[in-house]
Amino acid sequence: MIRLVIAGIIVYVVYRLSKSLFAPSERTSKGYPRGKESPAIKGEDLVKDPWCGTYVPISSAHTITLNGEKLYFCSKECLEKYKKEHR
Repeated sequence: MIRLVIAGIIVYVVYRLSKSLFAPSERTSKGYPRGKESPAIKGEDLVKDPWCGTYVPISSAHTITLNGEKLYFCSKECLEKYKKEHR
């Protein structure tokens, strides 16, 4: 019985050693290079369309200034509908 336990431990140790030898050495389990921080994710502010409630990135939003306030819309259609409603 003791021989079986010792054989199991030896098989496990050999398995772990072989796994560490053949694993890629420059990557961690999360996929980031070792010794470096994770890459920064650059984002952009989202704004809420006042007409339909959709969130849209500022760079792709349709804009209008009404009463000194800049409003952002997801589409030209939402902008036109809002303008008709708030004249």
